[in-house]
Amino acid sequence: MRKVLAFSVVYLLAGSVWFLRTGNSEFVIYVLVIAVLLAGLVWLQRTARFPTWMLWGFSLWGLMHVLGGGVVMGEHVLFAQRIFPLVDQGGDFYILKYDQVVHAYLYGLVAVMALHVLRQVFGARGPAAALAVTAVLVSLGVSSLNELMEFLISLNMDNGVGGYDNTMLDFVSNFTGAVVATTVCTIIRSRRSGEVLEPVG
Repeated sequence: MRKVLAFSVVYLLAGSVWFLRTGNSEFVIYVLVIAVLLAGLVWLQRTARFPTWMLWGFSLWGLMHVLGGGVVMGEHVLFAQRIFPLVDQGGDFYILKYDQVVHAYLYGLVAVMALHVLRQVFGARGPAAALAVTAVLVSLGVSSLNELMEFLISLNMDNGVGGYDNTMLDFVSNFTGAVVATTVCTIIRSRRSGEVLEPVG
């Protein structure tokens, strides 16, 4: 845990200095939010006992977020960088962008962490598919709070990835990441334990 925190502190401090120097108030706020989330993770770790890879995974998301707002590519930041035209209907309706990859990654991780808490902290039992669906719903609930925060910040600031009229694409990315991550984890767990996957209901 100490190595994860040390790594996180380094890039958060570096990001803060960069955003303050460039006058990017929006991402200064995001750095503070990441710091608060990390502090919450430290507190929760006492009872949840997340595996080390989950902690590193969360820290990696923070770094991806800082880089997304701090790395400038031409006339836009990394968050707005288009990776591959899976879908292109003009304007912000474009898949696949760096921003969407980060969203899918984060909420896939959140869903897996929720699955861990359900099993290890609350002792939830039942069909693996039902637990996976619950974890996905938890992840989507968390993602809704994030989208609300981004909307509120964007009302008075215009320093980041552009307008937030791509919110629904963010939700699609969040949902996709959560479903894929929980599905993979459930399949891996079932193969290791010999558990038979049962349908929900």
